[in-house]
Amino acid sequence: MMPESLPCLRCKTPMEPGFIADATYGGNVQEKWAAGAAENSAWWGTLKTKGKELYPVSTLRCPKCGYLESYARGGPGL
Repeated sequence: MMPESLPCLRCKTPMEPGFIADATYGGNVQEKWAAGAAENSAWWGTLKTKGKELYPVSTLRCPKCGYLESYARGGPGL
């Protein structure tokens, strides 16, 4: 869950909600946050995520200056 609208920390313009798309084989997925350091798996340079709780990342963007602010609130994602 992400705040609907917050003022930009830099220029005070109302920010717009969105997300950062991560490119994957065959399409795009929503970026996710996991606790701890990133570890590479043995497969195609992907990261080990087994057993970790993953939280979807939502991002607010300022339409005036382009500042981004990300949130990983709510329950774990897929």
